[in-house]
Amino acid sequence: MRIFIFALIVLLNFIISTTWLQSIAVLGVVPNTTLIIVVCYALLRGDLEGAIIGFCAGLVYDLMFGQVVGISAVLLMLTGFFAGKPFRDFFKDNYLAPLLLIAAASIAYETAFYITNFLLFGRTDFFRYFGIIILPTAAYNLVVGIFFYRAIYGINSLLEKKETRKRGLMK
Repeated sequence: MRIFIFALIVLLNFIISTTWLQSIAVLGVVPNTTLIIVVCYALLRGDLEGAIIGFCAGLVYDLMFGQVVGISAVLLMLTGFFAGKPFRDFFKDNYLAPLLLIAAASIAYETAFYITNFLLFGRTDFFRYFGIIILPTAAYNLVVGIFFYRAIYGINSLLEKKETRKRGLMK
């Protein structure tokens, strides 16, 4: 059930982010909702599940839009893995840690994305890209991340209650 729900979330996010989300761009910057979902899921479920959902979400993006298939998949997989690693035992009702991690992950992901997609192809205007794309995207992700974390936290809580009840009945 959990796999189906989060696969559906990733698919709906992909559809919304490639259509409707483009209309709410601020200064040409769109929030990276896929990254936000991966980070939130990794915080709540751990590094392994975060890496898996990151890889799957990145692969969907790569297959549709990537110049090189696998770059977004690997970057989101690493983001999910590292986002879930240090926060295994944090207080999940705390909103500060997820938001700070979303901002940090946004900067790290966008920087790695720049390096793999632009710098290697000879575009060396990193500081311009950092100021125009990376920092505004991190700020936008921070604001949008508040709502996404709350929604994913609620969905995860419902699924955990259902799984706990199911395990209790099976004993």
